[in-house]
Amino acid sequence: MKEVYRVKKISDGVTHAAKVFPNGYLSMILIGTIKGNGSGFLKIIERLMRGVWTPAAVEVMQPTFPTKASIAAALIFVMDKKTDLISAPHALVYFGICIFFVYFKLSSLLLGIHDPFVPFENLFCAIFLGGIWDSLAHTLAGKKGAAAEKGGEAVKNGNGKNKKD
Repeated sequence: MKEVYRVKKISDGVTHAAKVFPNGYLSMILIGTIKGNGSGFLKIIERLMRGVWTPAAVEVMQPTFPTKASIAAALIFVMDKKTDLISAPHALVYFGICIFFVYFKLSSLLLGIHDPFVPFENLFCAIFLGGIWDSLAHTLAGKKGAAAEKGGEAVKNGNGKNKKD
């Protein structure tokens, strides 16, 4: 039931932001995300007030699954309310997002899948942030180094000085 209530909060946040900022798509997504996962963002302030603030534990820098899912749900709700890209009724979109949240909550409890966005993040990083080129350069450098090493051993063994009789 917590996940269904989370979807309700995200939808209410997007709806409220749409009334206040009719053309502010980014603010709708931001307010929906904060309403959906407010505890993750309040932890930053709470840790700062206690004096245990660490830069590595900031929710914006390393978002957890509820934050990522709240961003995705808020984006879908904004597209549903403000554009014609989603032609399904709002109740069906709401139901689909509820099923998404409940399914991944159950899969994290039963199957151990804690973040289903990781494969998409890895693919995005590999394509757009240079991962493919780094891997290709590392692979080619490894093959060139191995070939040079084999060539060096052949020279040592070919002159007869390093052979053991």
